Amino acid sequence: MSRRKDKLKNISQGGDGIKAKFKQIQQLKQMQEEMKKTRTALAKEVVTVVSAEGGVTIEITGDQRVQNVLISPELLSDADVGVLGRILVTSVNEAIEQSQSLAAMRLEKLTSGLGLGLPAL
Repeated sequence: MSRRKDKLKNISQGGDGIKAKFKQIQQLKQMQEEMKKTRTALAKEVVTVVSAEGGVTIEITGDQRVQNVLISPELLSDADVGVLGRILVTSVNEAIEQSQSLAAMRLEKLTSGLGLGLPAL
């Protein structure tokens, strides 16, 4: 038999392996589509963080885009520049962490539900 016929014979006899690979490819394609949908949804979800002092509010999307920074007039009139800067940095960092946690939770649900043996993100 020629090499080509041997390969075709092996493929037809080993169809289970190929079917399993095809199924994995289909699952990966499905996961890619679901990831696109999840990223689109995350871009629309907003996390709101209020500073411990209550004078700063940060709104950030699930894809880590700051949408709004609100600073109370009282904080602006009472705080010095250094204090205000520290409050802003702390608040923005907290907002980013919460947004990342939200994204990780959504993506973990997605990857764990497909049964591909992939670790959670």
